[in-house]
Amino acid sequence: MLGLQGKVAFVFGVASEDSIAWAICKSLAEAGVTLYLGYQKRFMSRVFQLKDKLPAIAGFYPLDVASDADTKEFFDSFSKENPGVKADILIHAIGFAPRECFDRPILFVDDDKINTAFTISANSLQRCLKFALPYLNPGSSTITLTYAASTRYVPSYGIMSMAKAALECWTRELACHLGPEGHRVNSISSGPIRTIAASGIPGFDNILDHVAENAPLRRNVTQSDVAGCTTWLASQLSAGVTGQCIHVDAGYSITMVPSSIMGE
Repeated sequence: MLGLQGKVAFVFGVASEDSIAWAICKSLAEAGVTLYLGYQKRFMSRVFQLKDKLPAIAGFYPLDVASDADTKEFFDSFSKENPGVKADILIHAIGFAPRECFDRPILFVDDDKINTAFTISANSLQRCLKFALPYLNPGSSTITLTYAASTRYVPSYGIMSMAKAALECWTRELACHLGPEGHRVNSISSGPIRTIAASGIPGFDNILDHVAENAPLRRNVTQSDVAGCTTWLASQLSAGVTGQCIHVDAGYSITMVPSSIMGE
């Protein structure tokens, strides 16, 4: 029913076995998708330890989305080893902000640190698609990952809140730009999940506890929850969906006043 058997995906953002991107890899592989991963060199050993766990992985290539040249290098390496092969799916599960962005009051974070957060966490979606386009089949689906702090204040999330807001804006802009050629671009706003990236956010355990207590489903979501929605967005079952931000957060995003203040 998904119609993903024999499809090809670029997956950017696998950092460890706990990564949302890794759960997406497993879900796509189960649906019959062949995977080509871009990895950061600092995570190379972790990523290469995973490759034998998923036979659907057909290739790994270094990827640094902070520059045009390094992003282009990924696609040059891919095309050199796989002439004529094109992808149907692009997964952008990338986010990073320097430690200073969390350790200092937001008013005093230096410009270069802010620019780094925006370059990697938001603008890289445009950079990846710019160089991916010649290697994408008609009707491709791109999915990126965001967070509800893009529209609401979350303590300690700081600069990343603005980066995620920019990422969602890129999603809409790119969806409109690429839509006439049939390419779709969507974002998934995940609830908080314990990952390497999340571990750097002060007070993250308290956020998990609060969401589990107050989300309509009374739980936190998992990597598998996000991977399931991603696989649907990658498939033709979502062929009419583009430019959207879909919340996979156990319903937390629909709440205003938390039930916990009523003693429920």
